[in-house]
Amino acid sequence: MTLGVLTQLLAQAKRSVVIAAPFMQAGYGLSSGTLAEALQAALQRGVNVDVVGTGQGLQTLDTTWLSQNAQGRLRLFQPKENMADAQRLGSHAKFCVADGLSAYVGSANLTAPGLGRHLEMGLLVQGKVARQIEDFWLYALEIELFIPAA
Repeated sequence: MTLGVLTQLLAQAKRSVVIAAPFMQAGYGLSSGTLAEALQAALQRGVNVDVVGTGQGLQTLDTTWLSQNAQGRLRLFQPKENMADAQRLGSHAKFCVADGLSAYVGSANLTAPGLGRHLEMGLLVQGKVARQIEDFWLYALEIELFIPAA
């Protein structure tokens, strides 16, 4: 299940995590429950976490709670197109990469249906492919496909 894989990636991370989904929902995913607790624990362990979503999705996050006792850095990013026009997604990508060693790429949004009611598919990859996903993230930042959320 997507929820288990994402939780495992956050729990195993030692250095950095990037987690991206255009749609997030208050009370689910990164805003409450097991996944949110794993994100908070990663930050407390000193893991740097980048969260990517639409402006509307990012507003569901309680960054004050997530950052309590954090040794790591929490950064929020939004697709540039979505920042200019909230009606445009700018990205429909759903992925999570941990330390450039393991990554999930799939179809699930961080919502109740995406994490528990819909049939979703995803791949857990490791090694070179995971590193390429992390490299994509760094390149997307470089070309400003994603920019820091305001």
